[in-house]
Amino acid sequence: MAEALIFHYRHQMRFLNRANPLIKLLAIISLCIALFALPLAGALTISLAFVAVAAFHRLPIIRYRRELRYFAALTLLIIATDFFVTRSTAVAVLSALRFITVILAGLLLTDCTATDDLARSLGSALHRLPWIDGWAIASTIELTLSLLPILFDAAKEVSDARKARLAPRKWPLKELTSLGSQIFSLTLDKVEDLSLALQGRQFSPSQARRSPPYRAGDLWLGVTTIALVALATVVSR
Repeated sequence: MAEALIFHYRHQMRFLNRANPLIKLLAIISLCIALFALPLAGALTISLAFVAVAAFHRLPIIRYRRELRYFAALTLLIIATDFFVTRSTAVAVLSALRFITVILAGLLLTDCTATDDLARSLGSALHRLPWIDGWAIASTIELTLSLLPILFDAAKEVSDARKARLAPRKWPLKELTSLGSQIFSLTLDKVEDLSLALQGRQFSPSQARRSPPYRAGDLWLGVTTIALVALATVVSR
C-alpha cells in the first residue's frame, strides 16, 4: 500500500468533500468546544463520533503511520505530564483523548477540504462583516494552512534523501540539528517557490472570489452536529 502524506487534501466524491467548507469548519469548531467543555463521558461520545466519521470517510490512518509517530510521542508526553501533575489517571486519559480527537478532526478537515475552497467560503462570509477585509483574512488562513503540507513534504524528502545516502540512523544531538536545519532550509525553498508562483499569478489577498455553493447536505451536517453536542451533554450528566 502506497504511503500517503498527512494533512493533504484528497479529491473524492464523498459527502464530506461535497459539503460547504464553512459548514464543515463551524461543525468542527463546535464539536471541539464541546469536547473541551464536557467531562470524560461527553468527550468520549464526541471522539467515537469522529472515529465513526473517519471510518465512513475511509481516512487512510494506516498510510499516515510515519507522521503519526510524532503525535503518538506527544500523546504519551501529555499523559505522563498530566499524571505527574495531577496524580489522576482520569485527567491524563481525558487530556490525551482530547488531543487525539483534535488531531483527528484536523485530519478530516484537511483530507476533505481544499485550502482554496475553505478560503473562498470563509472570505465570502467574513466580507459581509463591517470594517473587516474578509478576503484578506481568508487568504492569510489559506496560506497558513498550506504550510502544513509543505512542512511534511520537506520532512519526507529530507528523510528519504538521508536513507538513500545511507546516513546514520542514530539520533544524537548533532544528527538531530543537521536534520532540523535541512528540513528548515528545504521548507524555506518551497515557501519561496510558492511565493513566486503567487506573484506570477498576480495574487491579491483582498481580491474577491466565487464562494462554493451551499447544498441540502449542509443542513443535514449542521443538524447532526447540534444533535451530537446535545447527546454528549446528556451523556455527561
